[in-house]
Amino acid sequence: MSDDKRMAEARARVAAQQARADDVAWLDSIGWNDASVRPVENAGQLADYERREQMLNRAIGHLTFPERAESPEGRVAAALGAAAANWRDKTSGDDAD
Repeated sequence: MSDDKRMAEARARVAAQQARADDVAWLDSIGWNDASVRPVENAGQLADYERREQMLNRAIGHLTFPERAESPEGRVAAALGAAAANWRDKTSGDDAD
């Protein structure tokens, strides 16, 4: 499948979830690329990441597991979840070091 077709499908799935304009703009700003998801810097950003992760997961909920893993939304959702988990670990104060 071409990248253009993959992106068109991703955009359609996100639009079906009535994604917020600022969330779509953010996805566009990172090129829908999971490697471009930056670490969480503050609680407000954490809330944004969690909201976006949930929206993206809803958008791909009907796909098979392999399709989710290959989709731009699935990869970005996983990166958002990882960034959020890293933030929670960092701020929990339960470091074993």
